[in-house]
Amino acid sequence: MKIRNIIFDCNGTMIFDGKYHDIAWRTYVSKLAGRELTKEEFQHQILGHTNRDIFEWLLGKGALSEEKIMQLTEEKEVLYRSMYQEDQDACRLVKGLPEFLDELQRRNIKCNIATASGLSNVDFYFERFALAKWFDKSKLAYDDGTMRAKPAPDMYIRAMERIGAEPSETMVIEDSPSGVKAAVAANAACIVGIYGDSDKKLLQDTGVCDYLIEDYTRNYVGYIERNLLE
Repeated sequence: MKIRNIIFDCNGTMIFDGKYHDIAWRTYVSKLAGRELTKEEFQHQILGHTNRDIFEWLLGKGALSEEKIMQLTEEKEVLYRSMYQEDQDACRLVKGLPEFLDELQRRNIKCNIATASGLSNVDFYFERFALAKWFDKSKLAYDDGTMRAKPAPDMYIRAMERIGAEPSETMVIEDSPSGVKAAVAANAACIVGIYGDSDKKLLQDTGVCDYLIEDYTRNYVGYIERNLLE
């Protein structure tokens, strides 16, 4: 198997920002539902899901108007971004990722992103991390309200289609079980789980990750470059 395309999830995969999404969501669960968010709920109901799906899970489908969902979504994201960018140690690309992306570019491996983040966060990431060096923002699959959330395959299918990638030649890099399931449903040829900001056992328990990495340093991606890439 030779890989010609790689689709990255973003949060927990390209950046380790789970702590700040966790805090922001705990704030809103407490505010809207009057209770605490459990670790299991964060892993299974938050990670990889769109804000719309999360609010509907929390409050019930149809409980909020479209305008209210948009308002709450942006309030939550503003809180998340303000906390995240204040942490200079955390607010950066995962260790080794810039070098890995440079190597993929050198090898003419086509890359794209499939993320449950909305446009305001995508804009923030592109500006903060200079992602335009490696990715065409116009081709990203992000939460624009037209696709089902992971574990449905929609985002990965769109991300592949927009760069002309065949699933049989595509690797997906993911940090959440719902994202891994989405990659399987999209018929990705290879799935790499990254656990530096998530639960390694949950990824192992999916039973479908071909390879597990903690970050993008040579100890982890060297095997990928030597054995899997075109």
